[in-house]
Amino acid sequence: MFARPTRILTIILAASGLFITITFLHRLLNGSHRLSVFTISPSEANPPTPQILAFWETWAKVIDTARPNIPAIELKEVAQPAGIEPENERERKPFNFTIGISDKDIESLRQSHEKLVGHANFSRINDQATRLFSGTGIVTVAGGFYFAPAILSIRMLRKTNSTLPVQVFLRDKSEYEKKICQEVLPALNAECFVIQDHLRKDNPVQVEHYQLKVLAILFSSFESVLYLDSDCMALLDPAELFLSEPFLSTGLVSWPDYWIATEDPVFYKIAGLPSFPKGLPARSSEAGQLLISKQTHLTTLLLAAYYNIYGPGVYYPILSQGAAGEGDKETFLAAAVVLENPDYRVRHRLGTVGYHEADRKFHGTAMMQYHPGDDYAPRDPTSLKQTRPLFLHAHSPKMNIAHLLADDRVFYQGTEDRLRLWGPKESMSRMVGYDIEEIVWGEIVDMACQLDNTLKDFRGAWQICERAQRHYRKTFQPHATALPT
Repeated sequence: MFARPTRILTIILAASGLFITITFLHRLLNGSHRLSVFTISPSEANPPTPQILAFWETWAKVIDTARPNIPAIELKEVAQPAGIEPENERERKPFNFTIGISDKDIESLRQSHEKLVGHANFSRINDQATRLFSGTGIVTVAGGFYFAPAILSIRMLRKTNSTLPVQVFLRDKSEYEKKICQEVLPALNAECFVIQDHLRKDNPVQVEHYQLKVLAILFSSFESVLYLDSDCMALLDPAELFLSEPFLSTGLVSWPDYWIATEDPVFYKIAGLPSFPKGLPARSSEAGQLLISKQTHLTTLLLAAYYNIYGPGVYYPILSQGAAGEGDKETFLAAAVVLENPDYRVRHRLGTVGYHEADRKFHGTAMMQYHPGDDYAPRDPTSLKQTRPLFLHAHSPKMNIAHLLADDRVFYQGTEDRLRLWGPKESMSRMVGYDIEEIVWGEIVDMACQLDNTLKDFRGAWQICERAQRHYRKTFQPHATALPT
């Protein structure tokens, strides 16, 4: 449940005038999958620990040595996954589509893969976790456009009365915003780290987009991590997840996507498995949230890092074959399966949140993911207890008020009628017990009015505070009810 929100504030913070520039060397190494070398000077963010730096320096070199030595895979056509009927979603079957990798390239990839997982020290990595990491917390990746959704997500986390610390990772120094990182986030028990600060000259990795997630988790000082995408919001205090099943017995909890998994079955041959694994969930993964213990799964994370560093052109097309959402989403479960590490996959179908246009066309705007503890517990068929919604992944559009206003995403298309992105109040109340969209917009208005001259992405947005207030008032105040406490 949520703590009572504060009323809308209109305090305008002084703008930060600091702009940070970075320089880097272009790729120095040839080959389609060589790692790039950067010259690094520290940002003003929290520095990485020497132990984590040393750990990554060692294994980045091994990952570089194990780089794939094949041309980038180019898909001539993509997999067309279908939704899954309940009676067919018990177990994964080999997908009847293949990207057609040659036997020569399969063997080359297998040998490269073995250089990492067959390394003399790889199997002992988990033993280092307690020396390198400690504590429990939440990790997210933000910066630029994604800063506003991340701050909103953290504010919503605090509405659940959660006190879990948050570590916010930025790609590089250009995304570091001094006032946000030194004032706004610390007030929310959150702090900034820069991924680039962890990548030394002799420990080089160039990363973008989907590849940032696994490195943020690896570089976090937390031993037990709940990773949340910047646009994913907790509806309940997630602290209990770390103290209960299924996390205690597996150390890895993941959530399902809409579609069947579409990996090329040849992946398991590349990974050294004798056959297609049994017992895999039929659905693909939705990685907007991930719960993981490094003490149990540091090897999983390192292998997932390998799949992501060499994701574009190699492991992303192998694991998804161009299907919707191709990227890091399959790499975590794939790594756990290959290493035979324990995991739990939430069985409850994800919920779809959205709205209907005047022509009754439905627009999906968010996904609802459910509580693994409720999902794991034996169900009494006579019980009225339901599996609780736990996360709302607001993926389209992302809740950045500057862009929602600029793109007219606060109105129904072609009209001046105010739009509820997540559907009628009644349907949302049935799903989660209260009107979450009203609460979120209260936070959005506070952010628009407090950070209009502070957050880079808000600067220059025309009347962002006044327009956000107007939308909130016209959309929610006519029928506002008491908010949950």
